[in-house]
Amino acid sequence: MRITMGMITKQYSKNLNDSLGQLNKANSQSTTFRKFDKTSEDPFSAAKAYRLRREGTENDTYQSNLEDVSSQLMTAQSAMMSIHDIVSEASTGDVIQAITGTMSASDRSTVATKLRALQQAILAPANTKFGDKYLFGGSEMSQPPFSVGASGNLLYRGIDVNTGKIEAGTTTTMNGTTIQFGKNAGDTATTFNGSTIQIGTGTDGSVAVDDTDASHIVITVNLPSGATNQDLINALNGANGTASPNGTTYDFSGMTMTGDLNRPVATTGDGSVSAAAYDTVSQDTLAGLAKEQSLIDLGMGLKTKADGSIDAQSVFDAAIPGISFLGFGTVDGTDISNNIYNLAGQIADQLESPDFSIEKIKPYLDNFSKLGQNLMAKITESGTKSNFLTARKTNLQAMGDAIVKKDQDTEFVDPADAITNAQMQQYSYNAALQMGTKIMTKTIFDYLV
Repeated sequence: MRITMGMITKQYSKNLNDSLGQLNKANSQSTTFRKFDKTSEDPFSAAKAYRLRREGTENDTYQSNLEDVSSQLMTAQSAMMSIHDIVSEASTGDVIQAITGTMSASDRSTVATKLRALQQAILAPANTKFGDKYLFGGSEMSQPPFSVGASGNLLYRGIDVNTGKIEAGTTTTMNGTTIQFGKNAGDTATTFNGSTIQIGTGTDGSVAVDDTDASHIVITVNLPSGATNQDLINALNGANGTASPNGTTYDFSGMTMTGDLNRPVATTGDGSVSAAAYDTVSQDTLAGLAKEQSLIDLGMGLKTKADGSIDAQSVFDAAIPGISFLGFGTVDGTDISNNIYNLAGQIADQLESPDFSIEKIKPYLDNFSKLGQNLMAKITESGTKSNFLTARKTNLQAMGDAIVKKDQDTEFVDPADAITNAQMQQYSYNAALQMGTKIMTKTIFDYLV
């Protein structure tokens, strides 16, 4: 095969351009230290880098969640310890320990006053706030969870922790809201126990009441398509003097609604009927409130069960409902409270009673000691959660570091290697230029001036 000068020149030019391209890439890498700038340059590495970046972002989110939960838990533990210190001081100091069967009425009154002061001291840390969250509100952390009712008993989210009675009266839930009935036409709110609210099809916002069955009053509100919960409560509040078929007149102007007022109401299906109204919750309901959860994803492999609920083992429960450690209900068969706040008040009442006796007050004192131990057990439980968070933080940090290293190995070159490679490519390019002067023959154009 005959090799012509033109063929040599063409091949040389191609190789020289390739060398220049490699030099340009090497110079770019020595500046940015990136292995590739576009996905098309290395699709496999680019896909791996995108996956690692996503994992890194998720890890950062988990660590951020963990920091928030950890700070929140530390604040909660501090508040719980404050309550425990108050209870311990009362148990071991000159309050509970000072109660004897030979005390004078004046001495009993002094101890009773200290116990009522202890109640107020408990209430403040029980409503501890962290940022915009009330830590001991369970799943509802936007409002202070604890208050004192008209009877003097402690209320948890408006519910008497001893009896389960709702302080605001008859209540129902519907379409993401809580509706409180208030009073009606001079009668008590308990008139509406067992009643339901349903949405009818109409455009006038009228309200009708069917009280044929007094134990299940049905309140129908006619609303147009697209109406919201706000339209529902407006229609009810405007129904002042609604008469039923049997002649009873109802006034719904005192009804209130909390929750998502902007959510559209359903005019058909299950969403168009409220739950049955009630003015008292059961002890089982109180127990459910004490077990409420606030689940946080900390990167433990979030899973869902067959029914669509989240597997509690795959997330962290950050909730600490206040009644889970302050207690609720009463000792079976008695009126002795299982709530530390209320029990302190009951002991004070016993001390102030004209027929005081050590035999009568002893069961209250024994239960106070028991509730103090339960409180300490809950604090210990929260300490276990803190230890878990500390271990999880270490794991997440190690995982984050590993992800960063993998990403750097995927996307970037070693700076020393990049600089060395750039120098080598420059050397190769210079050598190619020198070789060109030897293999390329001169033409007449090289002599033209």
